[in-house]
Amino acid sequence: MNYHILTLFPEMVLDGLNTSIIGRAAAAGKISIEAVNIRDYTKEKHGHVDDAPYGGGAGMVMQAAPVCDAYEALCGRLGKRPRVLYMTPQGQVFNQKIAEELAKEEDLVFLCGHYEGIDERALELIVTDYLSVGDYVLTGGELPAMVMIDCISRLVPGVLNNDASAEEESFHDNLLEYPQYTRPEEYRGMKVPEVLLSGHHKKIYEWRRQQSIIRTLERRPDLLAEANLDKKEKKFLEELMRKKAEEEGAIRRAEPEDLDPVAEGYRELLLHEEEHGAYTAWKLGVYPTRETAAKAQERGTLYVLEQGGEICASVVADHVQAEEYSQVDWKYSAEPDQILVLHLLCVRPSKAGCGIGRKMVQFVLDEAKRTGCLAVRLDTGAQNLPAAELYRKMGFELAGTGSMAIGGEIAHEGHLFFERKV
Repeated sequence: MNYHILTLFPEMVLDGLNTSIIGRAAAAGKISIEAVNIRDYTKEKHGHVDDAPYGGGAGMVMQAAPVCDAYEALCGRLGKRPRVLYMTPQGQVFNQKIAEELAKEEDLVFLCGHYEGIDERALELIVTDYLSVGDYVLTGGELPAMVMIDCISRLVPGVLNNDASAEEESFHDNLLEYPQYTRPEEYRGMKVPEVLLSGHHKKIYEWRRQQSIIRTLERRPDLLAEANLDKKEKKFLEELMRKKAEEEGAIRRAEPEDLDPVAEGYRELLLHEEEHGAYTAWKLGVYPTRETAAKAQERGTLYVLEQGGEICASVVADHVQAEEYSQVDWKYSAEPDQILVLHLLCVRPSKAGCGIGRKMVQFVLDEAKRTGCLAVRLDTGAQNLPAAELYRKMGFELAGTGSMAIGGEIAHEGHLFFERKV
């Protein structure tokens, strides 16, 4: 593999790459690294390679001629036109699959921009790939180029002392790498897993694969859709996901047999408030009640979160807006069937602080998006500071204040009305 880096700062990339594993690989001839100084190809007597942008704007833009001339000179020496990778936050995000594809090339050219970028004409003339290391902006393309070269080089035969290392690391088979341990066998009371000391290679392999699956499910579940698993591993993953769903709880439409637990949840919350101070605008025995939940369940708008066989939370999501909503100057106006209203969010006190409230609100937002609604609206008592803070953190905006009638009475002045565009 031969790397050719077109840059304004050759010392930066060479100093960084000619160390450690990559440096040793270059010294051994497994890879070659060349930094081409774009300044060497300017015709400007002071060595300038940039100029002010046409149309105005901040900063300077690298000129097309030095960039193209540097590339053309390289092509003349190589006798071919190798692939040119332009480092830019506008590009496709670099990943292991891209690295595996690029590792098959014989020559790769990395074009490193600086200042406000490179004249578009140069990019149109020579660039074949636009690549990024993430959704953030750096001062130049040198660091991304070094990251990509390090990643690609690990896949070049002979670069790693043990070529199997590249096969077992994170993202191989679209899985994260398993945990690693070394001496001593025990550190601060923490022991190395027994299986790794057993010398039983098959069991060690199976343990490592299972640990990779567990870690991927915990940290990067998005990778599992394309993970390369055998039949036994798929069954293992399915069981993990089943247990995870049980532990985290699944939100579903309520059934008639859920009404008693839902009503008990209302009662527990209100008794808790009597003891610790009221948050909601609800009233024990007045609102909400089992009958309130039953009406919503009959309409199919009552949802519950079940965790380990227990109903831990409930919420109503429908298109019913209380009369008081008409007095609010809503930002997102739409027909009633395009507005989903969140009512009666109730989390059992024993489950508070576990993120269940956030999960229920997110469910309503997802349901609004799924059904093509424009926005979600809700209301809460002004004194219910925990709920108001949750809604604000989840992107809801305060649309207005007012009062709400609960059980035929004015519940609270300064009632808060929130909305969020879906």
